[in-house]
Amino acid sequence: MSSNYASKIKNILQAITPVSNESDVEQKVIIPLLLLLGYSNEDWQSQVVILQSKLDFMVGTPDLALIKPAYLIIEVKAPNKKIAHSVWQINNYMRQTGAILGLLTNGYDFRLLCNYGQKIITIVEFSQTTLIQKYHLFHKILAKKTYVNFSLILYKNQQNIKINFLNLISQTLEQQDMLNLFNNPKSATSDFKEIHEENINTVNIREEQKAMIITVFNNKGGVGKTTTTINLAAALNKLGKRVLLIDIDAQANLTMGLGIDPLEDVEQQGKKDITHLLIEPKTKLEDTIIKTFWGDVQLDLVPSHIRLSGMEPTLHQTVDSDRLLAKKLKKHDYDYVLIDPPPSFGKVNSISLMASSAILIPTQLSAYAIRALEYVLDRTNKVEQLKDEPLPILGIAVSMYDQKSSNYNKSMVKRLFEILEKSGGSSKVELFPEDTWIPRLNIVSICQDKGYPLYQSEFDNKLTYQEKEAAQKVVERYINLAQYLTQVTTRN
Repeated sequence: MSSNYASKIKNILQAITPVSNESDVEQKVIIPLLLLLGYSNEDWQSQVVILQSKLDFMVGTPDLALIKPAYLIIEVKAPNKKIAHSVWQINNYMRQTGAILGLLTNGYDFRLLCNYGQKIITIVEFSQTTLIQKYHLFHKILAKKTYVNFSLILYKNQQNIKINFLNLISQTLEQQDMLNLFNNPKSATSDFKEIHEENINTVNIREEQKAMIITVFNNKGGVGKTTTTINLAAALNKLGKRVLLIDIDAQANLTMGLGIDPLEDVEQQGKKDITHLLIEPKTKLEDTIIKTFWGDVQLDLVPSHIRLSGMEPTLHQTVDSDRLLAKKLKKHDYDYVLIDPPPSFGKVNSISLMASSAILIPTQLSAYAIRALEYVLDRTNKVEQLKDEPLPILGIAVSMYDQKSSNYNKSMVKRLFEILEKSGGSSKVELFPEDTWIPRLNIVSICQDKGYPLYQSEFDNKLTYQEKEAAQKVVERYINLAQYLTQVTTRN
């Protein structure tokens, strides 16, 4: 691409201001960009009705005869809107249309997504400045030339599949392997590879790192411990991590928060739960796992049951009981194991902490919750003395905070650091950044009451547009929390 191309993009982007509206972005940014990418007016449709909503732009007409989806859909927001809060919307449009690529923009920020087997992945994000600097990447992925090449590759592959399939049928109708063709059809990936030769900021589906067993621990109840565990796990899974949740609280809030009823879905189905894992020597970890699916999120769960509350005497009498869970977790295939214990200092808490490689402390910015940190740190220090390896505190994650009470929040943060200083934890315990703090919004409790992580809200047609937008705001914070946690655990 020439510098003239970058100059043209710069002129296009300068046509809007922070007070421009959505229509301005559509007319002054999107349409000129599409023309610059080589498309003509006939190549796209605008205001396409999808269910009860309207998609702003669809590039490439779907062809059912060819089984060809739309190549690109574009959702536009006003410059004063944060596009991260509307990710759920373009995700839904991409699933409904089967579009290969999606572009979400407010004219200042550009998020490019791809549809990988109905799993929507953000592959790159551009600011205006980055878009001007890396215009060649933007052009290579979205230009009409790429779209045409993709369509040709798709057509050739489908024709080959049809011919091979017909040949198999002609040989014999009883040939069992004729459907094997569809298990591993020739992929267009190699032909499309040149598009991704540049080093763009893609999501790594799998990063090699040491597995982490983390107890989400606070002896103060009502601080969002279980909510944090569920939605952090979902965020980690969205980042490509394999996550196991262990509910070791007799109240089974984590289990029910994932839509699993301990009575109907566990006991009456004859399935094993955390009590069997702890009490029965022959019960293995995999014997107790229930797999839950939420859209493109998968969370594995070791459920809990009320019977755990009566197991305290048995656990006390068991030899080396504090290491029961640790022994069962020696072999697993997860990147992260998150344990949710009760808000107390009972036996199961010791079992959880002894099995853990680190601790995450959730807290509210309130006097009683912050006061409890002193006891959490003291308990952690005592358990660490019994372990063969260190038990680091990864940090303090803030939940349920009031965004409107900035002065109060500042005073509580000050008090928090005073507690850490007094407890000798100021040098080894950090407060996670403010962009990871989870706000107090009704949608958080609504989703938990419905028995699903916040991510599932985009699939819940009973929620209003405003509720889905609120959910996306919180999801963004959980993604920030998950990303920060992965950085911290990599350091540890």
